[in-house]
Amino acid sequence: MNAGDNDSAVSRSYYAMFDFAQAALLRAGVTEDKLARTHSGVIEAFRRHAVQSGKIDRELATQLSRTESLRIKADYTGSEIELSEAKEVVQNAELFVQTVERVFSLDKPSSAKEYENPPSKDDDKVSEPAVAVKLESISLEEIRRQARENWLQLRHK
Repeated sequence: MNAGDNDSAVSRSYYAMFDFAQAALLRAGVTEDKLARTHSGVIEAFRRHAVQSGKIDRELATQLSRTESLRIKADYTGSEIELSEAKEVVQNAELFVQTVERVFSLDKPSSAKEYENPPSKDDDKVSEPAVAVKLESISLEEIRRQARENWLQLRHK
């Protein structure tokens, strides 16, 4: 947006919201194989798990759908997004991301447990060694820095 590309600002805002909605669903217990594979599916699942559970305000969750509509306009119609609308979208996206991050504890490492092999009486079976899963917490500033770097690389292509 600072570079005058309102359409990309709206698009990046949407994808930040979308990614955080997916992360929230995973944190809420939706397994990766059950995670919706479409934008509308993720939005609907987020609405079910976040709004209907009372964790996220309905109006805030509605911003995800609204921003998706604007992203489609920005990415596919050739219509320019006005600066005032882009600013509003970016502000709403920041609020959405911060709220979802806080409510679903996305700023903290997952409480993943070590996977252990069950004791086996069969000595001839091959089993996988125990694996410790450690997820690193990434700051919002780091996410923004990476997103800007990716955007600049794409812009120069």
